[in-house]
Amino acid sequence: MLTSYSFRYFIYATNPIAAEFGKTGHAHDNRILYNCPKTLIAGYVGENLYRVCPIVKWAMSNTGAEPWTHLSSAPPDGTALSRAERELYELFTAHAITAGYTVSLPRRHHAANAEFGLIGAEHMTQKALIEIWDEHGEIIFAYCHLFHLCATALPVSPNLRILTERQREALELVIKGRTMREIAFAMEINVTTVEKHLRGARDVLQADTTAQAAAKALVLN
Repeated sequence: MLTSYSFRYFIYATNPIAAEFGKTGHAHDNRILYNCPKTLIAGYVGENLYRVCPIVKWAMSNTGAEPWTHLSSAPPDGTALSRAERELYELFTAHAITAGYTVSLPRRHHAANAEFGLIGAEHMTQKALIEIWDEHGEIIFAYCHLFHLCATALPVSPNLRILTERQREALELVIKGRTMREIAFAMEINVTTVEKHLRGARDVLQADTTAQAAAKALVLN
């Protein structure tokens, strides 16, 4: 559908576990869908070059749509760029990326950040793409939002080990707001063992804190 508006590729990324607006969250929690060459994804995502992309930084704290004017404003010799930024622009050049748009969808809550990178047709200029967006931007944005709603409805199948029964029980009691002593009493164990189970749950869920592990467990069901 987007090809009819002069976009050839898209990269969709969402992180249902991201802690707060303006944060990317852990990379292993990202859900990324795309139709572009794997060589582009290998560099842009696999080498973390997206982290230095100006338009991604914009999307972290803004919603709406923003044209990729940074592609035409990069210093031609790259002298003012960091090594990662030079690699990013070299990657774009290798894939004939000359224009595009970023769509950052409105957050319904802090854990629902989602962005699209819409890559213009080969040799498309940013000026021409802006003219197309001015005329059809609302419907393109609506398509992106619909895609996001469908994508978030898909089952989550992360490469995680399963929580043990005791880890799950301890985490469920945390979610219910119980204190460590109350959890220990309910599970008929001591506080040290409770901490051991919660530490194991954090490791399984790849979470930094127990609160994050609890939130992640709820999202992943």
